[in-house]
Amino acid sequence: MDCIREKVIRMRFEPLGDSAWILRDLSAPAYRVAEAIRSRNFPGVIEAVASYETVGIYCEPEQFDVSWLGQLDLEHEPVELRSHTIPVCYEMGEDLEFVAQTLNHSTQTIIDLHGSKLYQCFAVGFCPGFPYLGYLPDALCGIQRRSSPRVRVPPGSVALTGRQTGIYPLERPGGWAIVGRTPLCLVDVESAYFPIKAGDEIRFVPISVGEFEALLGSRL
Repeated sequence: MDCIREKVIRMRFEPLGDSAWILRDLSAPAYRVAEAIRSRNFPGVIEAVASYETVGIYCEPEQFDVSWLGQLDLEHEPVELRSHTIPVCYEMGEDLEFVAQTLNHSTQTIIDLHGSKLYQCFAVGFCPGFPYLGYLPDALCGIQRRSSPRVRVPPGSVALTGRQTGIYPLERPGGWAIVGRTPLCLVDVESAYFPIKAGDEIRFVPISVGEFEALLGSRL
């Protein structure tokens, strides 16, 4: 680790067992660090996964040497940020009225606030393709997770909690407050279709029930 070039990247590396590392104190957004690691094709790297402020590296320990990360030069690594516009039918938001009452706003104000931001995808996880997006406008922050999570959350459900919003791409249990649904297909595991990556930007636009039905099953 002594070979890490201080002016380029200065991180803390913590081993997670024999075949993984966690990178802390990043000098660039986590998605950039993860993408840079993937693009370099370091021997033994299986995957680099971005979180909000850390990166996890899964590796073949016999082949991977953590000191190789000193070769990263984030100032010159290419950055590809993609933007996605996701239609949302807020009329299908099971918890929209609850969120509005809790925050002392009208439902239309909640819709307007939720669609007013360009969100960044900080990480993808929980289930395949679930994007953790932030941050919510201050006036939308503070909604707690449900004390009893729903057993099944419909695919496409757009939800929020705390300072975050996200989309359930597949049917899963979940405790976030559902404020709407998108008709788009955001994940197809069989064909390895995962269009939203960490670092991407997301904007939500409201649509009607009729528009929802017309778009149902379309890919992003």
